[in-house]
Amino acid sequence: MTRCLWIGLIVLSSCDIFGAREPEPPAGEAGTWLQPVAPDLVIENLRAAVRELNATNYRRSIDPEFEFVPTAEAYAQSPDQWDNWNRSQENGYFITVAEASRGSSGNILRLEDPNTEFSDTEYILDAHYVLVINHGSQQVADTLQGRLVWVITKKTDGLWTLLKWNDQSVGSEDSWSDLKAEFAS
Repeated sequence: MTRCLWIGLIVLSSCDIFGAREPEPPAGEAGTWLQPVAPDLVIENLRAAVRELNATNYRRSIDPEFEFVPTAEAYAQSPDQWDNWNRSQENGYFITVAEASRGSSGNILRLEDPNTEFSDTEYILDAHYVLVINHGSQQVADTLQGRLVWVITKKTDGLWTLLKWNDQSVGSEDSWSDLKAEFAS
């Protein structure tokens, strides 16, 4: 019996099951995420989500009661698509566009000429945007421009989220609404 025990221990020790292993990468991609304890961190999280094509962090930035108002042109083309646009549709579009853009680089959101209003519980950002998403669709441009109005609100837990979004066209350029319409699921 003792001999079997020794043989068993020798076999187990030679398998190196008790030795140190190489660390494994974390499950999933966490990406860049800043705890949104201030409204500007919501904006930074959304910009990082676009850059990294990170649908999880994009969704985390959107309030459960999210409201989106598309450009007048996008609404006129398909009013039914926009009538019930909420967090679920917003999340679905971003997952789809992120998958279409997977492997691309240079995805970026630039916000220019910002005007802001701020209170203890609400932050309003009105800015011109340039959004570059290298998605591969021939139906909408990779570079989108427009004007956005974001209403970012403070929740009871002290964290901020994007509650309302109004998209406006600038000239004849494709807008973020056009991108959403193309990749809506």
